[in-house]
Amino acid sequence: MSRLLKCEFPEGCMLDLWAKVIKAKYIEKQVKVLDTVFCVPDEQVGGKVSCVEDIKVKVIKAYEDLCFNKVKVFIDYEVILFVLVEGEYQIITVTDRYEQSIELDEFDPPLTSEEFRNEIEQSEIILKNWSFDFEIKGNCEDSSNPCKLTTPIKGTCIGLKVYVDIIDKLGKFHDVVVYGELDPDVDY
Repeated sequence: MSRLLKCEFPEGCMLDLWAKVIKAKYIEKQVKVLDTVFCVPDEQVGGKVSCVEDIKVKVIKAYEDLCFNKVKVFIDYEVILFVLVEGEYQIITVTDRYEQSIELDEFDPPLTSEEFRNEIEQSEIILKNWSFDFEIKGNCEDSSNPCKLTTPIKGTCIGLKVYVDIIDKLGKFHDVVVYGELDPDVDY
């Protein structure tokens, strides 16, 4: 355990730190970032999709624009589906972008325009707890046309929804100066 003691000569025992101070944050759980129905052509995967074994997400880029009175969040991502086609594993990818505007009063604590302009320098987006809802809806060429294609093709119709927790932290870096000296009797 380390302890700081009062310095006899402050110039010789100054610790200068650069720390990000979080002024406000936004948390929304299980945001629906994708809700789509698409057809996987038989020729793309070698037949009909019989089962979805696993789903993963690769975030390509997550960034934000700090606008005048709001924060715009952008998430570019790729959903990777591991599917079974006639006993063989195949990979299907869906690339998409999610956009959301967050008003200043949606942050905790709510921010005024003045606070936002004067006290916020950067934003950090955290994405976690990805979850999925999917359904194999049938054949794309069926008369019921589950994928709502204008020209039905041979393939498998899949419905996919993707959810994620979005946390956005707004902050500013501050210079923190600590005066003290290490206790010589403590083993570090």
